[in-house]
Amino acid sequence: MIGADVAPTGVHFDRELETMPWERVQAMTFERLQRQLERVYALSPHYRRKLDAAGVRPGDVRHPDDLARIPFFEKDEERECQQRQPPLGDHLCVDPVDVVRVHASSGTTGTPTLFALTAADLATWDRVMGRTFHTMGMRAEDVFCILGNLSMFVGGVPALTAASWIGACSVPVGATAGTERTLELLRLMGTTVVGATPSFAVYLGELVEKILGIRAADLGLRLLMVGGEPGGQIPAVRRQISAVWDCPVRDVMGMGEFAGVMWAESDDEAGMHFCGQAEIHLELIDPESGEARPFEDGATGELVYSAVEREATPLLRFRSHDHVRVRTGPTPSGRTSPRITTLGRTDDMLLVRGINVFPSAVRDVVASLVPDTTGHIRILLSGPGPLVSPPLPIEVEVASALPEERHDALRERLGGLIRERLNFTAEVRLIPEGTLPRTALKTQYIHRLDRPTTP
Repeated sequence: MIGADVAPTGVHFDRELETMPWERVQAMTFERLQRQLERVYALSPHYRRKLDAAGVRPGDVRHPDDLARIPFFEKDEERECQQRQPPLGDHLCVDPVDVVRVHASSGTTGTPTLFALTAADLATWDRVMGRTFHTMGMRAEDVFCILGNLSMFVGGVPALTAASWIGACSVPVGATAGTERTLELLRLMGTTVVGATPSFAVYLGELVEKILGIRAADLGLRLLMVGGEPGGQIPAVRRQISAVWDCPVRDVMGMGEFAGVMWAESDDEAGMHFCGQAEIHLELIDPESGEARPFEDGATGELVYSAVEREATPLLRFRSHDHVRVRTGPTPSGRTSPRITTLGRTDDMLLVRGINVFPSAVRDVVASLVPDTTGHIRILLSGPGPLVSPPLPIEVEVASALPEERHDALRERLGGLIRERLNFTAEVRLIPEGTLPRTALKTQYIHRLDRPTTP
């Protein structure tokens, strides 16, 4: 059932908000951020200590330029809050009895970061994620199958409830149904929209003919939503997914602390639109200096979020470490929020003799040589990074159909393309097709040899 407070009309879910001048949106969320700052100072021991140490009181933040006085909130700080006052942390701003659901980070090692939500927070998530799905192209008549983790992952159950909130039929297939069962359910339900990681979308599509005896395109998907890892905006990977499924690919992005999805591509394919306009204050900063950068066409930087509508854990000035390029030109839909193309995560970025290297860019080069490669890679690091001495070891899966006598030529070609496009020297190591794991969960592109393998 569609939410009572909004009525979608055509291309827009909330036309007034989505076409509002961005300056007005920013002014609105800044006012809400000011009120949120008063609230967290009064209710959160951690934030009170943090702001006092910085010499800042809520009343001091009178202009957007004053936000620079508020220290950034980092992921490690969030973990420390929860270690200091388990399980939900001393940044919690509600009585624990008001928490109605808890989700967790999708990390596979160590203690997960927990995300507490009140009933109002869940309604906010439905609104933000529902707006995001509508921007992507999902409609009430769609049958949506999510192939992600339905355990505690914010892109699992919350994605299902948000899709149902805008009227779509949500089917909780999940990531553990098994490949054969998953494909049977997609066919049985007449699925029109699938949500998956880019790497799993490729892998599953290649198995359709073997398991069902038909092409993936014959399943009749209308849209394929990808997220959870780089890939949807990597041109070669995108072409690979679209070729297999024969439908448009829409990249989405979110962050567990704020919403499972809050950025989405639309039919204009002009980058991912920001869809948390009323609920999240957005900043762009220089990743190194932390100084603010304007949302101008072509600008690059790191995204910083403040939750202005969150009750339980309203993080302020949270560094995402997502490095993006901004686009602000007019679009056919008239949406006014910034659009982004992701370049990579600043905390995953490597420095190879002074050259910035994002793993997603390496994968783009490798995927451009499909079908000679499978497109799957793994970068090997012998130290902690980000400083790496060349050549950078990269494992590349070679397609089983490529004759062995052509392997040396492929290795040389890959090395040449990496030098030409990314300006660093790689040590390309070809490994057999199927060596690297295929999973519905987030794919790790970097393997750190200095860390013990988790059994």
